[in-house]
Amino acid sequence: MKFRMLASMAAIVTLSSGCGEDPQAPASNPIRDSAEFVQKLASAYRARHYAAFAALLGDDFRFVFPDPIPTPAANLWDRDTELLAHRRMFNPARIPAHEPPLDDALWLQSVAITLTPSTTFDERTDLYTTAVPPGPLDPARWIAREVICSDDAFFQLQGETDFVVHGQSKFVIVEDRTKQVGAAGKFLLYSWEELGSPAKALGIEEISWESFKRLFL
Repeated sequence: MKFRMLASMAAIVTLSSGCGEDPQAPASNPIRDSAEFVQKLASAYRARHYAAFAALLGDDFRFVFPDPIPTPAANLWDRDTELLAHRRMFNPARIPAHEPPLDDALWLQSVAITLTPSTTFDERTDLYTTAVPPGPLDPARWIAREVICSDDAFFQLQGETDFVVHGQSKFVIVEDRTKQVGAAGKFLLYSWEELGSPAKALGIEEISWESFKRLFL
């Protein structure tokens, strides 16, 4: 019998149902601030829309794993890897012939997700070139803001096993000062650091964001 955590995930399904989003045509409302950016990220997951997700990632995006690894470079991956995982996750029927096909059991059927900010959106001045030591971002162009969000996501797959992500993530969102509000690329995701799960929810089989994304690589 296919494992379903319907009772445990009822709140998430309620919040994400009725959003009226066609998986092929997610809402295209302009992003006006960092808080709306977070919800646009969740919306891209619900819609399983690769192009909408890809448009949110900055060129220097990095995903940072929750568990420390002695070699820092091995503790993260870049934009290309993140996009590869999501292209295969959201579009399993369109995987190029030169890539290995995705197991039928991993074909994603639906996503229920909420990303709830648990902190304020604080400016990361340490990322600016004017910081000591200097960071990578020119403050004349970029404003960097950090927020910690509580993550609750339920991924229904075609196979016998579904997956739940429950924990916290730290997002750094950058705003391009040279672009008007509503313009493409005005807000971009600079980094996504998985902080792990603060506590195990009773009766729920959980997986980390890193482990879930790796299923599709």
